[in-house]
Amino acid sequence: MKKIVITGANGFIGSFLAKELLKRDFEITCLVRQNSDIMLLPSNCNLVRVDYQNKDQLKKLLKKNEVLIHTAALTKAKNWAEFKKNNIDLTESLLDIYNSTASLKQFIFLSSQAVSGPSKKFEFKNETDECLPISKYGKSKLLAEELIQSKAKKSWTIIRPAAVFGPGDKDFLTYFILIKKHISLFAGNKNKQISLIYVQDLVNLIISTLGNKNAFNEIFFASGLDVRLEEFSQNLEKVLQTSSLKITVPDFLLDIVAIFFEFISLFSKKTSLLNRDKIKEMKQESWLVSNEKAKRILNFEPAKNLLDNITATFEWYKENNWIK
Repeated sequence: MKKIVITGANGFIGSFLAKELLKRDFEITCLVRQNSDIMLLPSNCNLVRVDYQNKDQLKKLLKKNEVLIHTAALTKAKNWAEFKKNNIDLTESLLDIYNSTASLKQFIFLSSQAVSGPSKKFEFKNETDECLPISKYGKSKLLAEELIQSKAKKSWTIIRPAAVFGPGDKDFLTYFILIKKHISLFAGNKNKQISLIYVQDLVNLIISTLGNKNAFNEIFFASGLDVRLEEFSQNLEKVLQTSSLKITVPDFLLDIVAIFFEFISLFSKKTSLLNRDKIKEMKQESWLVSNEKAKRILNFEPAKNLLDNITATFEWYKENNWIK
C-alpha cells in the first residue's frame, strides 16, 4: 500500500510521520485545516488545505488512495461540543467515506492513552483492560474508537500512544524551558510514573501496521519506556548541563490555577492551556501502559536511550529557536 492520506498532517506527530513516509517513497497527501501553521511539514509533500466539515471535498481527496491515517484531533477545548465536533463527528464522517471508497483498504486511527484512563500504582494497563477515561478528551477519543469498531466495513487499526515527545513537540517544551531556568515543577508528587514514547518510535510503529494483516482490526498501546517524573527531570538536567530547584505543587493549588486559566479563557478566543480536566489527569499517580502486544504482533522495538532522545529534542529546539 503506497498511496496514503494523513489528516492533521501539520501537527507534531502527523508532520513527523509525513517526513518518514516520504523518505520511504510512499505517495502521501497531507490534509490540514485552512488556517493551520504548516512550519513542521516537509516542503515536498502534497499539501491540501481542507474544510473537514465538507464531505464532498473529503470524498474527492480520498479517492484513489489506499490508506487513511487519521491523526487530526483536538486535545484541548472550551467545551464538550468542540470535542464532539472535532474528535467524534469528524471520525464518523471519515469512516463513512472510508466505507464507501473502494480503493481505501485500511483506516489507521491515532487515539490516545487517555482513552484507557490512569493505571493502578506499579501496574500496566493493556488493550483488554476496561477503558475508564477521566477527561473529556479521553472520553471523546474512546467514543471515536467505538464508532470505528462498530461501523467500519473494512480493516481498521487503532493506536493509543503514551505521552509523546521529540523534535517539534510543544507540550514537553515547557519542561525544557523551566529546567533551563533552573526550575523543576511537579504536580503533587515527583514519584508519579508515566509511560513515554519518542516520536520516531511511534512513527515506526504506525508504519509497521501499513498493510499488515496482523494489525487489522486490532488496538495497540504505543509506549517506549516508563519513568518517574523526577527521573525524567534529572535526565533533562543532564542534557541541559544544569541543576534545578525542585518544586512540588499541591493538588489544591493546581485546582486554583486551573480555575484561573479557565476564567481568563472566557475573554479569549484561545483555549486555556490548563483547565480542571487537564489537572485531573495530572493529579493521577500512574499512567503506565504495556507495549507487549505491539512487540509480539508488530515486532516493535522502541529505542531505549532516554538521554539520546532528550538530546535530539533539545538540539532541535535550539536549532529552531524554540529555546534561546
